[in-house]
Amino acid sequence: MVVSVRRGCCPLAVGILCLAARSLAAPGDVKTSFDSPCRYPAGLTSDGRSLYLVDWREARLYCINPAEGTPVWVRDLPTLRPRGVACGNAAFFISDDRTGLIEVVDAHSGMVEGVFAAPGPEPAGLCWADGVLWVLERRTRKVYRVDPQDGTILSDFALPEAQCEYLAHDGRYAWLSNRVKDELYLVDPATGVVLGILPAPGPYAAGLAWHDGLLWNVDFQTRRLYQLVIFDEPMYRLSDRRLARCEYYWALYNYGPGQVRDLIVNIALPHELPGQKLLSEPKFATAWQEEQIDRWGQRCRRFCTERLRPHEKFAVSYCVDVELSAIRYLLIPECVGTLDEIAEEIRKQYTADGPRYQIHSEFMQETVRKVVGDERNAFWVARKIYNYVIDRLEYEMAGGWDVPEVVLKRGRGSCSEYTFAFIALCRAAGLPARYQGSVVVRGDDASVDEAFHRWAEVYFPNYGWVPVDANRGDSASPVEQARGFGELSNRFLITTIGGGDSELLRWSYNADARYRLEGYCRVEEENFGCWEPLPAEEAPRVRPHEP
Repeated sequence: MVVSVRRGCCPLAVGILCLAARSLAAPGDVKTSFDSPCRYPAGLTSDGRSLYLVDWREARLYCINPAEGTPVWVRDLPTLRPRGVACGNAAFFISDDRTGLIEVVDAHSGMVEGVFAAPGPEPAGLCWADGVLWVLERRTRKVYRVDPQDGTILSDFALPEAQCEYLAHDGRYAWLSNRVKDELYLVDPATGVVLGILPAPGPYAAGLAWHDGLLWNVDFQTRRLYQLVIFDEPMYRLSDRRLARCEYYWALYNYGPGQVRDLIVNIALPHELPGQKLLSEPKFATAWQEEQIDRWGQRCRRFCTERLRPHEKFAVSYCVDVELSAIRYLLIPECVGTLDEIAEEIRKQYTADGPRYQIHSEFMQETVRKVVGDERNAFWVARKIYNYVIDRLEYEMAGGWDVPEVVLKRGRGSCSEYTFAFIALCRAAGLPARYQGSVVVRGDDASVDEAFHRWAEVYFPNYGWVPVDANRGDSASPVEQARGFGELSNRFLITTIGGGDSELLRWSYNADARYRLEGYCRVEEENFGCWEPLPAEEAPRVRPHEP
């Protein structure tokens, strides 16, 4: 049977046009799905008109109508265990991980026109892009660009995870499937950087294909083909809904023999955010004097006492019910925009210097010139700084928050010092940045947090504020690095959003206290968060996905 094949994948721009649809589907949502026409689905590809699926056990190739999911034709393949398939130059390329060979099959006649050795003994996924063949090789754990005539290696990059088996190309970036972690990775092939992570639609993600601006994935276990939304608004997805009750407690003890005078405590109020829904207003156990808003827009409640005598304590606490969801942004550099597209009001406020940033020091300016260079894309400005910080620093939980220059020269820092260093470098580069502070679920649903956590946010023109946690991403794994850039788990009650030097919280988060001492006093400040699951009878009814 004659099959007309035209080259390659749909360009990235086609997918970006889907932004206009505003169907409010999250990246990775299943738009439609069909039963696989075969029992052992493996490689998947597209020629721009049809999908092509390999059955690895029966050694067959299926042509599928993507509008209906029905097979148009089926053809036996001249290979033992076909894994990957790609189409280009009016031919199908079939990888066989039993022989380590790649066979070139004429799309019209079905005749084998050529055979060459893969770059390693276990070739799996294949795709066609930029006029060359891309080969995912499992033994060497690399993706290779090879000459489609004889397999000569042109370039390569390392797999982000060893369990990756299949790949596709969207016209600019590569997509890889991880069958063990049930994830799909968006990878920049020029750098090997993982740009984004999506959940796989099934428990055993196999072949991938890019077709009409959407990603297709076939699942080996469910034996279904899934069409996935990639470009849409919002460009994030929510998952792992957690219903919890959090009590935040702050206290000051005066052991004497003198007195504490004019104590003022400002308590930050939790925020309503896409991944954080307040199911109740914070209920305070102590009467508060007034509510104020600082220059960053952070709401705080003030508590005061004129005198704290020896062996007395002053305590403040509140309890709040929350719905927390993990949030993950799909950050496409071309969609993010440039520094020049940032509104002047935001740029002015969130690139300002401060005593804990010192962005105009010779060291900070020289570091930014070296790390960022002439880059203007806001994503890559932030990612280059992020990569520098995680390469430069090692985590050390110690008292005090030193300025970024000291921390970067020292090479060690706490989560706050990671955050201040990242923010300072972003601001020095002209990219708006601020921080978030939180109370953290520590392991069990019922737990106590005495350490808390802080991370940064950067402002991207077409996305808004996006979380960046350099401390979280400080890992040798490209996938773990990606989890710190545009992702937060459902373990954080975000109490504080600020840029530092607040008139209410100064450089702190959660709470800040100010007082004077009359005579010698030994004082001790204590604060912690207590978590418990929200009782079932008090939990709201589960809602559908809300972007």
